[in-house]
Amino acid sequence: MSKHHVVTTLNPATAVTCATKGCFVNASVENLIICKGSTVEIYTIMADGIKLFNQFSIFGVISSIQMCNLFDQQTSSIFLLTEQNCFTVLSFDAKRDSIITEGHGMIETNARNTDQPIATILDRKTNTILVSAFTGFLFAIPMSKGNGKTKNSDNRFSPSAMRTREYDILSIVSLRGIHVSAMAVLSGETNELKTIKTFKYKHGTNEVAEMPKLTVKVEATTHTLISVPDPIGGVLAIGEYIISYHDLTLSPGSTKELSIDLVTVTAHTFLKNSVQCILGDAEGYLYVLTLETTNMKVVGITSNVIGQSSIPHTIIDLGNGLLYIGSTQGDSSIIRLVPNALRKYTVEPVSTFLNLGPIVDFCLFDYDGHGEQTMICCSGTDKEGSLRIVENGVGFVEKFQLNIPLLNKVWSLGTNTLVITTALETIVLKAARNNPSELTEYQNYSELVLDQDTLDIAFTLNKRNIVQVTTNSVRLVQDDEKGLLVAEWIPPNNQKISIAKVNTRQCVVCCGKGTLVYLDITDNALSPKCVKQFPDIACIHLSPKHENGTGHDFVTIGMWSQSMIKILQLPGLNPVLEHTLDSVTGPKDVLMITLEKIPYLMVLLGDGQILTSRIAFKNSKAVLSDSRQTMVGTYCTAMYPFEHGGEQKIFITGIRPTIVTSWHRKLFFSAVNLKNVYAIAPFYGMIILMTEHNLSFGHTDTTQKLHHTKIKLNDEMPIRIQYSTATKLLSVGTIQNQKDINNGFIKHIGKIQILDAQTFHALDTYTLPNNEIVESMTMATFAAYPNQEFLFVGTVIENPDDPNKNLGRILVFDIKERKCELLEQVKLPGVIYSLKSFQNSVVACVNGSIFCLQKFQPDLPLGERVEFKSEIHNNTVALSLDTNGDRVLVADLMQSVSVLTMSNKDPLSLKLLAVDSQPAWMTAVKFVNENVYIGADNKNNVFTLSLNPSRQLPQRVNQSGIMRLELEGGYHIGSHINCFKQGKFLFYFILSVIYLFFINALRTLLDILSDMLSNAPATQHNENDITSQITATESSFTYVTVHGSIGTIKTISENSFHFFKQIQSSILKESGNIGGLDHTAWRSYKSRIHSTEESNYLDGDLLKSFQQMNAFSKQRVIESLPSSIYKASDIENFIRTLVA
Repeated sequence: MSKHHVVTTLNPATAVTCATKGCFVNASVENLIICKGSTVEIYTIMADGIKLFNQFSIFGVISSIQMCNLFDQQTSSIFLLTEQNCFTVLSFDAKRDSIITEGHGMIETNARNTDQPIATILDRKTNTILVSAFTGFLFAIPMSKGNGKTKNSDNRFSPSAMRTREYDILSIVSLRGIHVSAMAVLSGETNELKTIKTFKYKHGTNEVAEMPKLTVKVEATTHTLISVPDPIGGVLAIGEYIISYHDLTLSPGSTKELSIDLVTVTAHTFLKNSVQCILGDAEGYLYVLTLETTNMKVVGITSNVIGQSSIPHTIIDLGNGLLYIGSTQGDSSIIRLVPNALRKYTVEPVSTFLNLGPIVDFCLFDYDGHGEQTMICCSGTDKEGSLRIVENGVGFVEKFQLNIPLLNKVWSLGTNTLVITTALETIVLKAARNNPSELTEYQNYSELVLDQDTLDIAFTLNKRNIVQVTTNSVRLVQDDEKGLLVAEWIPPNNQKISIAKVNTRQCVVCCGKGTLVYLDITDNALSPKCVKQFPDIACIHLSPKHENGTGHDFVTIGMWSQSMIKILQLPGLNPVLEHTLDSVTGPKDVLMITLEKIPYLMVLLGDGQILTSRIAFKNSKAVLSDSRQTMVGTYCTAMYPFEHGGEQKIFITGIRPTIVTSWHRKLFFSAVNLKNVYAIAPFYGMIILMTEHNLSFGHTDTTQKLHHTKIKLNDEMPIRIQYSTATKLLSVGTIQNQKDINNGFIKHIGKIQILDAQTFHALDTYTLPNNEIVESMTMATFAAYPNQEFLFVGTVIENPDDPNKNLGRILVFDIKERKCELLEQVKLPGVIYSLKSFQNSVVACVNGSIFCLQKFQPDLPLGERVEFKSEIHNNTVALSLDTNGDRVLVADLMQSVSVLTMSNKDPLSLKLLAVDSQPAWMTAVKFVNENVYIGADNKNNVFTLSLNPSRQLPQRVNQSGIMRLELEGGYHIGSHINCFKQGKFLFYFILSVIYLFFINALRTLLDILSDMLSNAPATQHNENDITSQITATESSFTYVTVHGSIGTIKTISENSFHFFKQIQSSILKESGNIGGLDHTAWRSYKSRIHSTEESNYLDGDLLKSFQQMNAFSKQRVIESLPSSIYKASDIENFIRTLVA
């Protein structure tokens, strides 16, 4: 039974859950510290932004962070609290250049977890962290050792519980000013007046004492307290309609109020040494709130809107007028406050940090059918909503930039010279010795023409001369600052050169519209050898014999008018190939190149596709074979061969750059993490990437990563997405929120957009009536219409008076000729939460019922084409569906999972087969196979359920014949999963890893795995046996979360599970654990009823950490295995294969 799984994160969390700043690395320099899920990022704050210093992960999702000071440390430490109420205190050791764990522990009590956000504050007088995580309790965690006179004298980092009478602590802050050792607490019931109470923490008796005279009533919508810094002190109470200041002295007139329009403040920060507070709201608007003071007393409050940013979850003042905006709902950013008159500001963006979260839906598709998956996510909320393209790609690590406007092309001459052409001129730069970033510009260099743009330039064979081609001539000059003109060729009849290609011995130019001229280059002459006329020439490529290995020199030309490629042999320009392109757009660039000893002809087309063919030369003719057409981008400009890591690769420039690589004689296409790159050149062992305004100097990463591209949809938030294989189009359900400025009410406008899956241009839009929005979508095919795909859309029609009485519709669209046509609409008595194609039909979740499509005849009159019928009403709210064979899997809001089976096919009918008797609040569900299922719940777990029909236990079957599902194991993901989808990314380097590994270690590992992990008699195996033990046996699917993380769950064999479980245990023992938190506690499955260890699940992220271990630790892991004949490279290859 396939109940063993490995969970691996492909893209870590990107949503910023909390942040702070302090002198963590150096006592005199502040750091910005950001938490994203379980990852901590430490940045150095600079005058113009931030720079990543270090990042690491702990075993837990971080819910709160506090800076604190330990007695024996000059720098500050950080206190981290996880969602599971575990904490750790970390410091930076400058001598060892590493993060060290000062202490860790867990907050435990029998009390109920609070329904409010977990809050932490620092009591500065006693240097104690106070935590509000449970109803009726505060926990004190001392950061300093006691004085030896109290019972807490030796209890540094030991939490202790303190009872309070406050069961609903909405907000808690540490006070400044005269109440420096006190805290203010906001409490109260929803929709009732709230109360601000003041408490003092007594370290000696470990209790909090209320200060009853310092209690203030505030209005009902108050939700946040903000501590006012020294020397003013007091507290701001933030409501939706009123912001009030309280100095908590209860002196007459001490309370000041400011009435505001309906606003939900989500983040805040006081500017340093200021009485001005920056507020951010749920629409991304930023305000500066100013406390007017006289004689250190607040006499008034004013507020002004200063701009708009991403929706903030946290705001940090970085100094120098910079603010960090951390967001969970959109991209995080750094903005600059630009002061103007009367202490007001405007804002300007400085930098943006991409955030995929929250991902509410996604699709995976293979556009070209070549096995390379593209992922499109519906990310962000409200105005931050967008589509995100997620692709396997190559990273570019930038070292420095050179800003030059109007760039056109760039070349490198030798190791230290750059030639740059702009729209107006040619620029020559030379790098200083051993310092490529120190570049000197030459106003004159030899006899190069610098007041014109250069078409191409290169050294001659002896590297003593340079060939420069401009629109007016081809010039041969000496390579010296004071060099002379050696030779020049000028086109006849005042023609202009439009295209040119030069190498060390040859030059081919196109003059006028289609005159092709070949010139031979020697040390002191340019000799025209041949001229031929063509209808037009769009692009040229030179392929000398020392590169193509054929013994002949060739030039390849592409023509627009005839959409044709010709290969001509030099020097006579004799044709050896004429190939007509099957494309409505002509060639943009051509290239002949040899990859892994295989010669290829590559043609870049104007629509962003690339045609690749193997080429062979026989009897003075060229023959193409194994042709393949692949979409690489919407706008591509050129192809540049380059070497990286000893391998020949091709860089395709354009809006979405791509790198082409050959692995085991197969071509792979990888996106680059930069956009709008239009030329490249090698330089000083680096690669130069040219954008519109600058040159980026750096190198490509050796490994592939996931890269993101943002597609905005006119301020519409995408919430559902489907891909049509037949039409290669995307169907996207969106919401646009329109706020009534008079009453603050928000109107929802739902739309269905049809997008091109490559360009993402909107082709058609269907707008729903007001307050009707898309809730679910699916593509369906029917046997009676074999060549068509139909889009089924489920909606919710909002009832403003009673949300429990919301209705819905199912809309059926035919997508043809890149338009969507509404075929039929069916109104149903509830929200259509989920739709799935099933057995030549469609099933739908409608509130607590499952509906089945009974009739689909689009040729009938309108109103008679589609019919749905309720089949089963067994759920509280059926939220999600999955289908497999003749079974349907249903996830319920409260009642876990149920399995339905088909009782009749035409018309479709279902019956209940099995249920999970344990309650669980579900978010998503997925088939592993017909008897094994995986679900995700609102406690951020995944768990496995199984159905074994052959086990006829009396207690498993009730009187109705409904079986009970059994729990087989669970695993704590740590983030809310919104959906599962079949399929996964495949990194191309994994293929070579598997190949090499099998060649070198297949038989040995097979025998060892068989002997070590199985008690069965020895049998003879082949390559497929070992493959089935280290790769997914039945199922592999992808999940997404609200924090922006993307991961995969793979089903593996039992033998493979036990083998890797031993490796995982050994890694835990040998690897460093920053934070000191317990991995088993972190990954244990925790439901509402019980908690179990991560049984039958492996932590792919932990297994991947083996690759970062040092050689000694790797060897210790290997030696801990029952058989230690493995090499470290063997284990690495196994792990890479497992988690790919």
